[in-house]
Amino acid sequence: MKVSHHLARFEPLVLHPLHGLEEADWHRAPDGKWNIAQIVQHVAIGIDLVGRSFEELAGEPPMERQCKPHQGVLRQLTLGVGHYPGTLKALPHAKPDPEPEPELVTAQFRMAVAQYKELDAAWPAERKLAVFVPHPLLGDLNFPEWVRFHFLHCRHHAGEIRRRVSWLRE
Repeated sequence: MKVSHHLARFEPLVLHPLHGLEEADWHRAPDGKWNIAQIVQHVAIGIDLVGRSFEELAGEPPMERQCKPHQGVLRQLTLGVGHYPGTLKALPHAKPDPEPEPELVTAQFRMAVAQYKELDAAWPAERKLAVFVPHPLLGDLNFPEWVRFHFLHCRHHAGEIRRRVSWLRE
């Protein structure tokens, strides 16, 4: 699937299930689980951090992928098959605040996705394949691979959001 098609699906996956949600419900969750505002903020943080990394590399020469053999296998399993390992723990820099503001996390999410769309439009196809940003488990990923990863990550957390919305309605 093309990068632009994946990017177009981020907002419907993450934000559309939240239309009409009461503000107080953004901060309710089962014990030990993230609330909806935290989930949206977590996804936004990840997209934003990697997008800023790509922006910082805009003027760099083409790179070579750096990864260990097991990272290549994990990359193929995750990105090729589309299996997002749901048991992963959030990295410390991607953990959300205890009670993030719904309007702010929604804006943060939209701005992070917009940043990717701008990069997608501005960078030629060969550039997107020749610049890498490291992933802690999958090794270096190029721009299309990061978009695929973020799509799978959004899809994973969209399931959590739908479960929270259903839980709230019970």
